[in-house]
Amino acid sequence: MIKPTALSSSMLRPNAAPASAINPKQQLSAGPVQASPQQGLRGKLEQGFSMVDSFEPAAIINRHQPRTPALQAPAPAPQSSGSGVPSANDRRPAGDTRSAAQIVDDTPVLKKLGRQKDIKFDQLCKQTGVDPKLDLKDPKQNADAVYRMAKVLEFIDSAKASTGGDRSNKVQDGVGDGNIEGLTKDGDARHGTEAGMLKDFAEKGYSSLGEHQLPTTKDTHVKADGSNKDNFQWFAGEAGKALWFLPGVSNVLTGIGNSEGGFKGVLEGAATGYLNTLKGAAEGVIGSITKGRANPAGMIFGGVMGALGNTEAAPQPVKDIANLLA
Repeated sequence: MIKPTALSSSMLRPNAAPASAINPKQQLSAGPVQASPQQGLRGKLEQGFSMVDSFEPAAIINRHQPRTPALQAPAPAPQSSGSGVPSANDRRPAGDTRSAAQIVDDTPVLKKLGRQKDIKFDQLCKQTGVDPKLDLKDPKQNADAVYRMAKVLEFIDSAKASTGGDRSNKVQDGVGDGNIEGLTKDGDARHGTEAGMLKDFAEKGYSSLGEHQLPTTKDTHVKADGSNKDNFQWFAGEAGKALWFLPGVSNVLTGIGNSEGGFKGVLEGAATGYLNTLKGAAEGVIGSITKGRANPAGMIFGGVMGALGNTEAAPQPVKDIANLLA
């Protein structure tokens, strides 16, 4: 018997549409693969389709299709820390075409830098890349290296006090006074001063530049602002500490010890200490009156306690008790 074919079957059924030939090069649809009518619902479920999928328009890409991962933008380039601490990689910024000589002239602290032994100039040059055999203003000098040296000196010159407070008599608006202080007459750099910081940098390099403040020191010849006391100032300051129980005397001597030095500085320091004593005594007298002790003995006691509470060299517990009793 002759085996029926799809074409013969369609001819036997006039109302049936002839079967179209399958083109092997026809592109596949982006939609879901359709199960044959003979597979029915079971075939669709086996292909991972839900009941909802059968009602989705063919134009919509099926949710089960794998998605191409989105391309990620490249990570931004690292930015400068902006800490302001000098580094060995510092160079003149873009547009800065100054020569080494111009940089020296624009940087007072570099222009006035001495060559005392603890400045350690040759080692300072080595740390910053400056040629010590050439003058700083020599046309052959590396301008970027001179720029690095200038940045280090400006950083040290504008440092805060060891306590983290401002050195208003040395630094204005973040700019130092242009002098590296802290050297003795013999050229020794005292620890806790600008000269001491510069010596540490010359010996240890950029790792010595930590926080932007002077290091703490136990050297009694070093004032709070990082400058040196001469021998007379040192003696006055130490005497003021020993005589803390005599407020007027102690404050005057302490004022001299903290002064800028010189005849004028000594007078100004003594006057400051005396005025501090008067201020404390006056506050003590007023306090005794407001507390109902408006009698000579009470006012004298209040004045003494007020002066003692305002004595710079007095121990802090003593000052606290004096202020409480004033």
